[in-house]
Amino acid sequence: MSRRAARNVGLAAPLLLKMDEETVSAIKVRENLIDRMEVEITNYLIKLTDQELGDDESHAVTELLNFVTEFERIGDYAVNIMEKAEELYDKEASFSESAQKELQLLDAALERILVLTDEAFENDDVQKAAQVEPLEEIIDGLCDEMKSHHVDRLQQGVCTLNQGFVFNDLLTNFERVADHCSNIALALIELQSD
Repeated sequence: MSRRAARNVGLAAPLLLKMDEETVSAIKVRENLIDRMEVEITNYLIKLTDQELGDDESHAVTELLNFVTEFERIGDYAVNIMEKAEELYDKEASFSESAQKELQLLDAALERILVLTDEAFENDDVQKAAQVEPLEEIIDGLCDEMKSHHVDRLQQGVCTLNQGFVFNDLLTNFERVADHCSNIALALIELQSD
């Protein structure tokens, strides 16, 4: 996953504010590419297991298979986020200004964790990987806080129930992207400590 691809996963806030066909198309193309790459890389790694591998090599193949799965899931969640943005656009709905500001903050945190994860993975950088988990915890905390704020907005009639479902779905997808980033970073750290 390149830095550019990682940055383009974190597009929820801009998409929610204005539907951008070029961005939607780019996400779909990248997701298809990620899916094809997952199949090809997985097939290659499985062929490697047909060889006589030592314990370290077998462990490395297993870890690489896990990395492939983690990155593929991030792509899936990017599509989920895009689909939620399309749902809002199709219904000509939007979030309140405060909800949009919260999503922009979360989007920035998500972009940061994706870039950190990408750089850690590309460069085998344990120091960058070590920065991912604390940020994942911050994202989880932000999501919890934002859910609470959204309940308040629902009770005040600022947002509708339909908007609430979409908002919560977005938060869940953001949290899961951060979780997969954390999984990748922790696996990198574990590999370095072996």
